[in-house]
Amino acid sequence: MGRESHFDVAIIGGGPAGLAAAQVLGRQRRRVVLIDNHQGRNGAASSVHMLLGREGMTPEGLILAARRELAKFPGVSLLSAEATTVLVEDAKIVVSTTGADVSADHLILATGVVDQLPSIPGIGTAYGKSLFHCPLCHGFEVGDQPVVVIGGSEQAAFMAAYVQDRISRDVQLCSNGEPSFSPLTRRRLGHNDIRIIEDKVVAVEAQPGGLMLRMADATAVTYRAGFVSAKYSQRSPLVHELGCTLRDDGRVRVDHFQRSSVPNVFAVGDMAKATGGNMSFVATAIASGVTAAAFLDEDIFAGRWASQGTT
Repeated sequence: MGRESHFDVAIIGGGPAGLAAAQVLGRQRRRVVLIDNHQGRNGAASSVHMLLGREGMTPEGLILAARRELAKFPGVSLLSAEATTVLVEDAKIVVSTTGADVSADHLILATGVVDQLPSIPGIGTAYGKSLFHCPLCHGFEVGDQPVVVIGGSEQAAFMAAYVQDRISRDVQLCSNGEPSFSPLTRRRLGHNDIRIIEDKVVAVEAQPGGLMLRMADATAVTYRAGFVSAKYSQRSPLVHELGCTLRDDGRVRVDHFQRSSVPNVFAVGDMAKATGGNMSFVATAIASGVTAAAFLDEDIFAGRWASQGTT
């Protein structure tokens, strides 16, 4: 980053959503700083799916390609640092980082979420290799092979039924203890011949081309892959410090233009949601960044246009 310290827009987070926003604003010749600490939700995955023209690309490769594209826009500066605090001072947004402090007229939050996996030894190592949170993204590659869904919630049961319907008839639901889903859900699983394993999982092991669950009864079960109904939380505390309104699911509540409840602050990617639903893909993250940047650019011009000739 050069000597400039004040920008039209500061973007915190250099994942697909933040990078997409920077590209749009760079094309509109806005002065933008992208602050990135190089921590992303998709870092554990080995490939990106359902992104037209980029199918199977590694997450790292996608980020590097996007950064190379940004290099052609002189108005975009990249700052590798952790954003530690954000303050609103005299209608100006001041971002303190572990690198340099910067200010901007507008802010786009793209700090993402962190998946909260079940507390099972080894699960973090397997996550992204043979254990995934999204059947839509990672189901095709394990089609018609033995698959397990880990979890005892209604959402986990729904996921198991979906996996059986679209991916593999050979699916089991490991509830990791007594499940919390309803008797009706249990009957539905039985109707679909989905076996429920209620024994506790004591360890998860990623293996070449597979996934092993070690159970409390000393047995071990091997599958081609597994899916887990994971919860998530905001990666950065900045959304709380700014006072952004959150949805019941913990995401930042935004309108259809990705505006948050805080003036001049937009939120994009997995951390924000305008409507119901829990689907989050790389493609939708990129779309949210493009949407926010396009309407923010229009807001900037509209504000300047409205002020002309009034004095």
